Amino acid sequence: MKEIKQSPSELARRFLVFALGLVFMGFGVACLIKSSLGVSPISSLPYTFALIIPSVTVGCWTAIMNLLMIFIQPVLKKGLDKRMLVLQCGMTVVFGYFIDLSLECMAPLVLESYYAKIGMLLAGCSIMAFGTYFGIISRVTLLPMDSFLQILAERIGRRYTSVRVVSDLCMTTFATVLCLIFVGELKAVREGTLITAFLCGTEIRLFTNQLKSLTYLLLPENRIQKERERQAMPEVSEAHFVLTVSHEYGSGGRTIARRIAHELDLPYYDTEIIKMAAERSDFAAEYLHKHEEKISSTALYTLFDWYAGSFPESEVPLPEQIFRLEAQVIQEIAAKDSCVIVGRLANYVLQNHKNSLHIFITADEPERIQRVMRKEAIPLEEAQEKIREFANDRKNHCQQFSAMEWGNSENYDITVKSNRYGVDRTAAILIQLIKEFRLIQF
Repeated sequence: MKEIKQSPSELARRFLVFALGLVFMGFGVACLIKSSLGVSPISSLPYTFALIIPSVTVGCWTAIMNLLMIFIQPVLKKGLDKRMLVLQCGMTVVFGYFIDLSLECMAPLVLESYYAKIGMLLAGCSIMAFGTYFGIISRVTLLPMDSFLQILAERIGRRYTSVRVVSDLCMTTFATVLCLIFVGELKAVREGTLITAFLCGTEIRLFTNQLKSLTYLLLPENRIQKERERQAMPEVSEAHFVLTVSHEYGSGGRTIARRIAHELDLPYYDTEIIKMAAERSDFAAEYLHKHEEKISSTALYTLFDWYAGSFPESEVPLPEQIFRLEAQVIQEIAAKDSCVIVGRLANYVLQNHKNSLHIFITADEPERIQRVMRKEAIPLEEAQEKIREFANDRKNHCQQFSAMEWGNSENYDITVKSNRYGVDRTAAILIQLIKEFRLIQF
């Protein structure tokens, strides 16, 4: 989509919202420190250094660490926009200042009970999440640490998620060791660190999804852009019949789908979707084929939402980028003509299309294992492992992007066990059901 030039008034409002976000985030960090139950991983080192050297404040140490990240960025990647680096420098100073100001304002406050400390911790999480939400909707820039880690991930050829997890583990470990050696007790990393990591991500999503009225009140251009994106998606005519086929590995689902498409003279889309998606992106078809429908852990993916919450749309996690890309291709395919689409959550993408049937093809595990062994000429153990891996990938992918349970019959119009009738007979039965459905529809 063509980038829309921003007016001076819009830029001013975006920077104002971004600045308010920094104020809230600074106050949130101060609340976490005041709780004495631990801070977020990214704040653990600045807080630890402030405990060791009290003459330098937490805000100053936060600014120093972020400025270091900013100075390293152009070393790792040439040609960076200097205006963005200057903006990050200014943002760092403001952020550090409001951490110190908030701590100074809360200095008289004494929390004696553990419940009061938990309350302060939870308040800090919510305030930080609200500030991050402001940063997201402003779409101004990344935080210096996020920007540095993104560039580092590109430089070493690793995924941002992996680099961020390692970075936070290193920071929390280093902070823990320093606290034990120089402070004599754990101050920066405690139970509050885990609570913050998980709770903030949930609250950021809650604010982003539920406060759209506030978003559009502060930045009406976001509504306009969202509407443009919606209008850019092709409209699927109700005259187009779409059959989506999901299947277990080894159930013969692809073979059945091909036969249905052939008998009904419908275009068939499976790996063709990968090729079409590759043509619309910078991804190679082989890369998409390797990484589509793969999320190793939904828990880790959810945790990443906290780390990458302030990323712009172009920097969302890789699995989500691929899902969005393929979802758009599926919409375009269905908009062109009637068709058969295999996998890739097409049943979810086209769930509101009335002239569609969603089928799930399964089979008993022994039959699936035998089919995979016979078709791919592999031993029993390897066939079992491939079936388990396929099921795990699809389950995580489905849960993450559709909130549906993969293989649950409630999410499909027809669920059929192919070994009960054989591949040929299953295809014939489904063809007859599809013909009946199309007669009822029209």
